[in-house]
Amino acid sequence: MRRTSLAVIAIVVTALVIAEVSGLVPCAALAEPVVVFDMDDPVGDDYGPGTYVYPTHKAFVPGLFDLTHFKVSHDPEYVYFDATFQEVTNPWNAPEGFSHQLINIYIDTTPGAGRTDTLRKGALVAFNRKYAWDLFIKALGWGGCRVFTAQDAVEARGISDGLSASVLADGKTVRIAVPKVVIGEPARSWGYYVLVGSQDAFGDDDFRPVMEKAGSWVFGGGSDLEVDPNVIDMLAPARGRGSQERLLGSYNLERGSLAVLVPVFAAAGGGQATSPVAIAAALVVLVAAGTVAWWARRRRPTTPPRG
Repeated sequence: MRRTSLAVIAIVVTALVIAEVSGLVPCAALAEPVVVFDMDDPVGDDYGPGTYVYPTHKAFVPGLFDLTHFKVSHDPEYVYFDATFQEVTNPWNAPEGFSHQLINIYIDTTPGAGRTDTLRKGALVAFNRKYAWDLFIKALGWGGCRVFTAQDAVEARGISDGLSASVLADGKTVRIAVPKVVIGEPARSWGYYVLVGSQDAFGDDDFRPVMEKAGSWVFGGGSDLEVDPNVIDMLAPARGRGSQERLLGSYNLERGSLAVLVPVFAAAGGGQATSPVAIAAALVVLVAAGTVAWWARRRRPTTPPRG
């Protein structure tokens, strides 16, 4: 009985320790946020559908709008959206640490719900009906972070309380922190549209326009008609039907139809962190199985039974 009790105690103690580390029971703090989505984006594709060129002003250094990585993680209080770029500069001293990037994140959280427009005119894109968005996070310098829902009216101001954007220590990553009470805990089933534009206080919904010819303050390589996307980069696989070039290039000038986008999901991202809950459960099972095996060996008779 004594050995059995010790084995049970060992299993329980191990399970509690693992559960605490994994967040199943309260702990003082998590060492690292739990990652639910992690995906690279092709380097050097800051050209929209493949034809866009930067404005000619010297402030627009190469790589400013080249998204190279996107990650979603969370801790007990916040959800973090990390967008990494080739270059991040702050020539106009925005308090967030970046002056150029306009980051729009549309999230499909609920199948069969949501909307397919961008709430306000600006990006000049639309979204696939099958993957309509439910949450919209907008981030830019000078205190412009907001969260909108699919039910919001065009004139809605969005939610800004508790939101923040800042540049991480690597100098390349913009982190958007959103309280969980605003958007909930991210699920691995969520789909993400991550759109990168150039912030322009005078542009529609803060987007700098893409025109036929580049100028000091406008992009070139598009059209003077308001049909081609004002999106310079987006999170997408390098090849295939869901590539950036194919999606952003799906607009039609003659019909006046906007490009229709599809999101990316965790399964397409790769490099996903294993769920802490799954790790805890697996370790508990392993400990239990090992203890049972040890106890069975101890109970096994060492001499043949007498007839």
